Amino acid sequence: MACVEEAIDAWMRSNRLKMNADKTQLIWLGTKQQLDKLSITELSLLSARVTFSCMVYDLGFLLDSQLTTKDHVSALCRSCFWQLC
Repeated sequence: MACVEEAIDAWMRSNRLKMNADKTQLIWLGTKQQLDKLSITELSLLSARVTFSCMVYDLGFLLDSQLTTKDHVSALCRSCFWQLC
């Protein structure tokens, strides 16, 4: 895992980027069986510790670790119902 951390750090430095650990989200993607085998819960990037999430927002879309739309549709229905009321 150290090679991934070093590669991300080097890429961010070469592009003069600074990571905001409060806004950065990481997610593992895979099947339930694959995700159950993972033991890594956080990653150290540019002296910041970033934890992995079960769900992340990307371009306004709620993305979960198994790439299902269940949580996104549920959140969208809640939002629409609130607007109607």
